[in-house]
Amino acid sequence: MHKLVIIFLETFAPASFDRGWQTFLSLVEKMPGLQREVVSETQEWVFGPPQLKIRRIHELHFESREAMEAALRSEAGQKAAEWLHQFTQGRVLILSAEHRQATPDEFTAPEESP
Repeated sequence: MHKLVIIFLETFAPASFDRGWQTFLSLVEKMPGLQREVVSETQEWVFGPPQLKIRRIHELHFESREAMEAALRSEAGQKAAEWLHQFTQGRVLILSAEHRQATPDEFTAPEESP
């Protein structure tokens, strides 16, 4: 599994962001091979540089890196990327990541300290 992670910085007027966000969703959800979306609204800044304010994290999940890259090259992916940069005015971080997930049965028990 591979994902594209989009981190929206907190420098938007709420109404403007919501309008841009809805348009972005309508574009990104047409990307071929998109298997799942995960959206996280930040609640609290626990640790990190205080000047980095994050509003929302949006994850786009694909079967593989190749599927993600094909989606990004597609017409829908190109339109979504163009709109993303336009409506965020560059106030966004984007990264790709291999996604692995473990269930509680797969967790490794921590070693006990002496």
